[in-house]
Order: sequence, then C-alpha cells, then structure tokens
Amino acid sequence: MIELTEDDYQNREFRSIAFSSTDFSCKEFYNCRFIDCSFDDASLSGGSFESCTFTGCNLSNIPVDDTKFIDTEFVECKLLGIRFYKCNPMAFSLTFSRCLIHSCNFSDLSMKGAGFAGCEIAGCAFQNNYLVEADFTGAKFSDTLFDSSNLSKASFYQAEGYAIDPYSNKLKQAVFSVPDVLSLLSGFGIKIKD
Repeated sequence: MIELTEDDYQNREFRSIAFSSTDFSCKEFYNCRFIDCSFDDASLSGGSFESCTFTGCNLSNIPVDDTKFIDTEFVECKLLGIRFYKCNPMAFSLTFSRCLIHSCNFSDLSMKGAGFAGCEIAGCAFQNNYLVEADFTGAKFSDTLFDSSNLSKASFYQAEGYAIDPYSNKLKQAVFSVPDVLSLLSGFGIKIKD
C-alpha cells in the first residue's frame, strides 16, 4: 500500500506504482500522469483528477463515489466493473482511447463530446445519457445497452457490434458506417438479404 502524504499533487508523474488498497479520498491531482500503474483494491472515492492522464493502467472494480474527473484521459487502460454514475456529475468529463471497458455503468451522466475511439466496450450500460457528439469511432461493442440516451451527432464510424434502438434513443445526425448500421433495423423484425 502506497501512502499519499500530500493533499495536492500537481504536474507529477507516477510510473509503475501499485496503488493497492490506497485511499485517494480528499486528494487532488492536477495535470498528473499515471503510467503502467495498478489500482487493485484502491478507492478513488472523493478524490479529484483534473487534466490527468492514465496510460496502460489497471483500474478494475474501484469505487468512484463522488470522484471528480475533469478533462481526464484514459489510454490503453483496463477498466472493469466501475460504476461511473456514482462520480460527481458536476465535475465529469472523460476521454477513453483504445481501452478495455467491461461491465461499467455510465447511466444518467452528461458526457457531451466524450471519446471512446478504438475501445472494446462490453457489458456496459448507457441509460439516460447525454452523449451528443460522443466519439465511438472504431469501437467494438458486445452486450452493451443504450437506452433513453441522446446520441445526436455521435460518431459510430467503423464501430462494430452495437445494438441501438432508434425508438428509445435520439440519433439525429449520428454517423454510422456499413455494414454495422444495418443493426439499427433489428428492432423492426425485418429480414435483409444481399
């Protein structure tokens, strides 16, 4: 277990550190970089991360109750079982790139312009989300729910495996590509032949 002795961290780099069982509550990080770090059994609840980058990190099953993520980026990270809907909704702006995002819940969050490019997204929930202009370019989906969400102007270009009901989600000016765009017709009970 790493003991964080300060309350505020600015412009710091944390490389290859096992933050096992570390408590990040009341800790504020600004413009920090976490590279190849593990957060097993750590609690990010009550912490604040602004303009931070996580690269190649393992953030599995971590509590994030009332956590602030402001302009924070995750690159090639493993994120499993995270209940993002418990984060502070007034301080929540994230971008993901080429991450494994499994069994995470993003419901009820405003995520305008959020990036998920090149991510593998499995078993996740996006219910009642504001995802206008979100970028899912090249993402690979499986068993992921989109329900009652605003996906206007979102990009699903070259994304695969998504299942989106056009009746229960707003899709105005969203971008899709062939052949996966045909999955939008699945709710109509029609057959498509070549």
